[in-house]
Amino acid sequence: MSLEHEFFLINNDFNMDNVYEWYRSNRYTWTQKASISDDMILYLMDFLNWIPTYDPATQQSTRGLTYYGLTIISATESGKLKQLLEKWLDFIEEAPDIFSLRGETVWKETEHEEGYWESTRNRVLRKTVQNELQLLINLAIEAYSNNKSILHFGI
Repeated sequence: MSLEHEFFLINNDFNMDNVYEWYRSNRYTWTQKASISDDMILYLMDFLNWIPTYDPATQQSTRGLTYYGLTIISATESGKLKQLLEKWLDFIEEAPDIFSLRGETVWKETEHEEGYWESTRNRVLRKTVQNELQLLINLAIEAYSNNKSILHFGI
């Protein structure tokens, strides 16, 4: 099972005091949610950093997603998230059924060599990526249209 980032549609007055308890109770039953693979989030991270967000841990405005923690995307900024993801969805429409995304660069060592850096590639199914992005786009539309927020749980 690969790592995932989860996004939940919440009311603006959502109580963050017991957010992890809420998460454990609602993770599998909350209907207004989307999950995106970590591979895709890492690939899109530079672009997601264009979106103004809020970090509840630091209680500060920021940009992009908090990779290991929580992020709140306001209703207004959900419109920007929607626009950005729709453009990526258009790009991905042109991809073959199975394609690869650039992954992390890792250090490789062998017994008889000094070692080297290697860029990894992550193979993905176009339909899976399209479905994940469309679910998040739908969530962003719902947030923007109904003045709600999106709560992101990083890995």
